[in-house]
Amino acid sequence: MTSPVSATVISRKMIQQTGATNIAEALRLAPGLWVNQKTNGNYEVYMRGNQTPSGGLLQDMKNGQLMVMINHVPQFDYLFGGVMWEALPVSVNEVDRIEVIRTPSTVFFGTTAVTGVIHIFTQTVQDNDLKVDINTQAGVSLQNIQEGNRDVSSFNNLSLSFGASDKLRFRLSTNYHSVKRSQDPYYLLNEDRYIQSDSLLFYKHDVIETNLNTKLAQERIGTNAYVFYNPSEKVFVTTQLSYQSSQAQTIHSDDTLALAQRSSNMYGVNLNAYVHNFHFNGSFQQGKRDYAIGYDGNHYQINQFLASLNYRLKYKGVLIQPEVGFLRGKSSSIETPDSIRTLTNYYAFFKTDLNPIRNLRIVASVRGDIYEQQKTPYLSYQLSSSYKLGTHFLHGSFTYNEGLPLVRKERQNAHHSLLSGAAPNKNKVAEFGWNARILSKIRASAEVFYTQGEYNYTTFDTVAVSSEEPVPNIFSITQAGASAQVSVWLNKFQVGGFITMQRSGRNLEQLMNNEINGAPQVFGGFQLNYNGLLNRLTANANVYFYGKHDITTQYQTLTIPAKTLLNIKVDYKVWNENSIFFNARNVLNTSTIEHAYADSIAGMYLIGLKISI
Repeated sequence: MTSPVSATVISRKMIQQTGATNIAEALRLAPGLWVNQKTNGNYEVYMRGNQTPSGGLLQDMKNGQLMVMINHVPQFDYLFGGVMWEALPVSVNEVDRIEVIRTPSTVFFGTTAVTGVIHIFTQTVQDNDLKVDINTQAGVSLQNIQEGNRDVSSFNNLSLSFGASDKLRFRLSTNYHSVKRSQDPYYLLNEDRYIQSDSLLFYKHDVIETNLNTKLAQERIGTNAYVFYNPSEKVFVTTQLSYQSSQAQTIHSDDTLALAQRSSNMYGVNLNAYVHNFHFNGSFQQGKRDYAIGYDGNHYQINQFLASLNYRLKYKGVLIQPEVGFLRGKSSSIETPDSIRTLTNYYAFFKTDLNPIRNLRIVASVRGDIYEQQKTPYLSYQLSSSYKLGTHFLHGSFTYNEGLPLVRKERQNAHHSLLSGAAPNKNKVAEFGWNARILSKIRASAEVFYTQGEYNYTTFDTVAVSSEEPVPNIFSITQAGASAQVSVWLNKFQVGGFITMQRSGRNLEQLMNNEINGAPQVFGGFQLNYNGLLNRLTANANVYFYGKHDITTQYQTLTIPAKTLLNIKVDYKVWNENSIFFNARNVLNTSTIEHAYADSIAGMYLIGLKISI
């Protein structure tokens, strides 16, 4: 409520009530996020509908300006130039809360947070008791049923927690998701039509290598081990060991098929140490990723090391927080192991937080980044303020961000590079917002924003040449919009809704006419939750909607129709916290595509079981 920036928290309770099957889908519960589903279970997420440049290759249509973090560790893939949502090591059932910061925040979180930050925090262990939690659900899509196909999708999660003492506790978790495509045909780009999967070999000679499992939408497994050590009030240390393996359908253009498959197999370790007023974070990730299976130049060995140290000092009512950090990413092609590429970043950050008068908070922050591949340092800063007026809170901010200008190296090669001398991605954002508790059972908020940005992107002159040099371009955008949210508690019912409206153009004049229509002008959601029968029955209905918009590709411009998705979850506690539930995603079976040349997204009906011992 008192945050000086635009932010929303998605709680574990919200996720459980609404039945979201993965983290990206859960983000549809927060205002300001446009979430589209490319194939069944595979998503792309945009903050405030901030679009990618139009007219490029299909594999470039992803958000490279959003930072996703898990327990303070960035999940951005600097080689791929975006976030691989299916490759996150944790599942939605492990989430304690998700903090969505809509204010661009490179000054706090790094140079890929140009449009905002999604920070995921996993659960901690609260006591020493041995606890086992099982959450499993399985079902089929309506479209598969109509076609006589009985392919079953399932989502399975298991966790174990216990304590050796009040100072030392442990948590183990594993998850396995298997999601099937809701259709059989693939889109054939050069003929502008869909064809059955058993005919692919007639059009693509190496389809056996590039489209391995035509029924698979996504398969993933993740395992995590947590250690929590709390020897005193001023010392707290957490360690996370993780492993993930995934394979998923994704958009990828080769002038034959629109879909290819990608895989990820990664190990990681993450350490957070809070010692008095110091916070140290260190993480290391290593493994292999194939960004387009069967295509040359897309299979890489990757390792990434990050470390940061910050200190919180409070002096005469002023909070002072300096921080320094280091990032080093290294990758080498599996086909040519000697071709090693590195990305090295050093940064320093300084924040002051003060209350000059009662109820007034002012936060000023600045950050400098140095990359070994760049001669000029990047500079970002933010000035924000909030003021309490009774039960109302007003907040405003101005932010200047300089972000990482990654450019793709070759047409069919996923590798992105930081070109020497390339101008950073930039934006200036002004915001003003209002939060309030109206009576005791109504909470409301609203915000307006105005953005001017310049972003790098890659174009290639011809389709036939695959090894040509990239041509960096600057994509200018001016965006203005507003978001509003309200939540009401009425005895056993909770009602809430939110909406975001935005317009975009290359300049202010074009903005008035919404000349850049690559994102919906309107998107949002609504939910109704009921809890009754002595707290045994929970029923939730939630809606997510967005307006029509255009996607311009190298092939043509397509209009993606408006869509409304209705989800329903009914949960009944049989005994204590053990329950059975019915979870219907896209109940109305609104099966229109959400991305160019992608799969239709049919309704999915799941039956599940939750056991807590």
